[in-house]
Amino acid sequence: MKQANDLHEENLLLTQKTANQFWSEYTELSIFLDDISKQLVEIHPCSTSCEYIKHEQEKYNQLIEKFLSKKIKFQEFLQEYSLQLLTLISNNQQETEEIQCCIQELEQKWDQIQTNLNICQNQLSEAMIKSTEFNAKLENVSTWFDQTSSLTTSNEDNNNQFEHIRTVKEHLDKKYIDIVNLKQDYTDIEQQMEEKVNLVEEQFVEIDSKWTQLNDKIQEQ
Repeated sequence: MKQANDLHEENLLLTQKTANQFWSEYTELSIFLDDISKQLVEIHPCSTSCEYIKHEQEKYNQLIEKFLSKKIKFQEFLQEYSLQLLTLISNNQQETEEIQCCIQELEQKWDQIQTNLNICQNQLSEAMIKSTEFNAKLENVSTWFDQTSSLTTSNEDNNNQFEHIRTVKEHLDKKYIDIVNLKQDYTDIEQQMEEKVNLVEEQFVEIDSKWTQLNDKIQEQ
């Protein structure tokens, strides 16, 4: 009888110890995943600034490295502490269901964060492509105005001068459409940004001024 009581007490102590280990690991992992979720929300994969996106990419790289560093610990939690505790309380259906529910919720949280991290990386990659394309178009427009504004026509005869003015006027009208499209692209991107992180608006003001000056110059010819 005493031996049976001793064995029962040993089982209770083992169950208590295993339960303490389980809840300690569960709490640590749960807090960790909540922290990852908060930091992931602070990454903004959208900007017309390539430098800003690079900065966000670096934040992402550090975050996913931190997340993956817990993968082994998470697997140990599922394969060791969880299984040990479920085995010890297998005769208690209510406690077994409660523990299984907690494990399932933690697995779902882990999987959801992993999915969100993958989505964020895809968004960062797409944002870098769009930002690179946007800045290339903006640079081309700005460069065209600088080059065209510096051209002179004083040494040309009337026919050549007229043809040159006609060509510039034709291209100027097209550049106006380019500017409108760029501004729309900028607006579409800016709507997804929580704060302004570049000087694109100032660039647009400068380009608008160049367009007006060149247009006035052409009209005078």
